[in-house]
Parts: sequence; structure tokens; C-alpha cells
Amino acid sequence: MEFGSASESKGIYVEVRSAALGQCCRILTIAWCLWFHRNLIVWKQTDVFAAEIVAKADRFLTEWKDARAVFTRVQRFSMSFVNSRVDWEKLVVDLFKCNVGAASSFRLGCSSFSAIIWDHNSTCFRGCSVTINTMWEVRMAELLAIREALSWMNTLNVANVVLES
Repeated sequence: MEFGSASESKGIYVEVRSAALGQCCRILTIAWCLWFHRNLIVWKQTDVFAAEIVAKADRFLTEWKDARAVFTRVQRFSMSFVNSRVDWEKLVVDLFKCNVGAASSFRLGCSSFSAIIWDHNSTCFRGCSVTINTMWEVRMAELLAIREALSWMNTLNVANVVLES
């Protein structure tokens, strides 16, 4: 592996020759995180320690690998189909859809989650977006969103639900 300055640009290039795939992925993820945090410094005057940037890169890479493994296991088909076209289909009558999402900020020390319930006509029945001043893993924050949505479904007497996270 070689590092050097590109002659045409002011950037840094990395030429990977004999590094293992895992090392290449980690180096490129760290490079992306460095670029991202450089932009935060320039545009938002934020400051982060280098060790924190590397830790974030490692967490991101681990979560990315875990997400791909889970997707393959849940969908029961190989990753070769991931890039194929996916068409949206309208829900059948009496079926509801619940979308949940979450995010955590280590820098701000908080987590947020959101949930929304739709019917087959794309009518929103209920939704929320919550930020809490507690640092949760993203999966835990999503579980909080799911728990909140399940309580709504119980109140609304909704039984047939597709959950998307």
C-alpha cells in the first residue's frame, strides 16, 4: 500500500496493491470520515479528535457489514440481486405499514427516533419524531420507535401491519 500526493490535485491518493480486503475497507472508510469531518470543520467549525474519527469509521464499517449480512439473511437471496430494480407496490386493503428510523450522535450525546403508520391509501394515521438526551445504540433507538408504534397500533385496533426499519 502506498500513500502519496496526487500530482494533478491537492488531495491525497491511496494506491492499494497487496493489502487485505479488510484493511482496504478500513483505510477507505477512515479516509471518507476524515473528509467528512474536514468539511464539518470548514463549514460548521466543529472539532473532533482524530481517535474519535477512527472509532466512528470502525463503527460505521462494522454496522455496514452487519446490515449487509442481516439483509441477505432476512431476504433469503444473494447480494447479487441488491442492485436490481425494486418497484413500489401499493398496500392491500386492511394492511397498514409502519416505518421506523433512528439516529444517534456521539458528539451531541443524544439519539432520535421516528415512526409513522400509513394505510393502503397512503393516509398517515399517526407519527412522531423524538430526540432524547441519552446516547443509545441506533438499534436500541429503533426499538424505542417500534415500541411506540406498537402502542399506537394497540390503541387504534390495527392488526395487520408491515414493519419497515
